[in-house]
Amino acid sequence: MSSEEHHEHQRDEREKGNKENMEYNKDEGGNVKMDGLHVKKRDLWLIAGGALGALAALGLGKVSGKARPAAVCAVREGYAFKEWLAGKAEKLKEDVEDIVAEGVHQYQSDLSATADTVKREKEILEKIEKIVEEKLAKMQPGQGEG
Repeated sequence: MSSEEHHEHQRDEREKGNKENMEYNKDEGGNVKMDGLHVKKRDLWLIAGGALGALAALGLGKVSGKARPAAVCAVREGYAFKEWLAGKAEKLKEDVEDIVAEGVHQYQSDLSATADTVKREKEILEKIEKIVEEKLAKMQPGQGEG
């Protein structure tokens, strides 16, 4: 292989390696690799959004006279929607808190009722036990060896 062919072969290998590095690789979390530089999809969206924002800022000055009322209206409606949504979220939160509080109260009431029932049953059993002991005590002295 001549020196010139060797150089062409090395250049082809480098180009092939560069193409492989620039290919989209799904196996590694959606990163785009380029000679040691790793850029994620999210970063690409951020860069594109920044570029569009910069272009919009430059163009907004020229069109601000016509677009300003529409932008103000859009912001107003967006803010009204945010307030409406926040109100609905707060109402939902209160409803959930009420339901939880009611459930806890019912659980504690049931637990208290169960404790009272067990206490009453215990008292009744103690009374029955006393009665049985008294009857047994009366029967034993009267009973003779048979």
